Amino acid sequence: MKIYEENYIHTQDIALNVASYEKKSNTINILFVHGFLERWQSWEQTMNFLPKHYNLFAVDLRGFGRSGKTLTNHKRSTWAKDISNLVNILNKKEMMLVGHSLGGPIVSSVAKTNKISCVILEDPFLGSQPVDKTGRAQRGKLVAEIIDNSKSLDEAIKELKILRPDWRDDIPVEIATARKFTDKFLLEVPRKFDDDFSIEEIYKNIPCRTILNNSNPSLGGINSADEIKEIKKLNKLIEINDWEGSGHNIHRDFPKKFACEIVKFIENCNG
Repeated sequence: MKIYEENYIHTQDIALNVASYEKKSNTINILFVHGFLERWQSWEQTMNFLPKHYNLFAVDLRGFGRSGKTLTNHKRSTWAKDISNLVNILNKKEMMLVGHSLGGPIVSSVAKTNKISCVILEDPFLGSQPVDKTGRAQRGKLVAEIIDNSKSLDEAIKELKILRPDWRDDIPVEIATARKFTDKFLLEVPRKFDDDFSIEEIYKNIPCRTILNNSNPSLGGINSADEIKEIKKLNKLIEINDWEGSGHNIHRDFPKKFACEIVKFIENCNG
């Protein structure tokens, strides 16, 4: 198992908590960006299956995990600016970006910088109301109520294990902890921050090779077949990799397999 070092990286605007596994001799650099109500640890299982000759970085987005707080004028583009600044501070010759859900448009927006060699998307937010064929939103609301009404983190984890005995032991721990570490401002419904991303422009303007790992809507994926078709039309650099057996959280449910797909894509990009 890899040992990850956590440090605060200051962008002059925010302190971002970044976990890293790094060796000077490594030349492949990957930055992981999580989705909404997550933190860097959501990637840990996948990161553990990646080769030791990869430099790995995973960040807590502003307002999540141990990173700095959001402000009342927060926008989606604020996250993209944070990640762009982080890439510049890490100052690698080349960087590959991986983004899940909310992290998808964030890394896609950052991809226009010349340090980004390729992008890996996992069931990314594509701008429209997410598809919900499985009652995912209602289940998510129930999970949120359990966590918010629990007197302690341990109690929340225990209740989630009762609710979902099918989950691996690490999943309720991560879900409960991530929510407890999320800014209250971001938890408010309806959300009060601006959705100022032009999603179409973001995906249209990705200048590097990109793979979109597409989850099955019938199992919890958030994008329809029509939306995927439109993305393919927008940008010919975007390849589609369908995961018929997975819902929204591919990396969480299939960490080893997802890690293998990352390696395969990187090898093709470098080949």
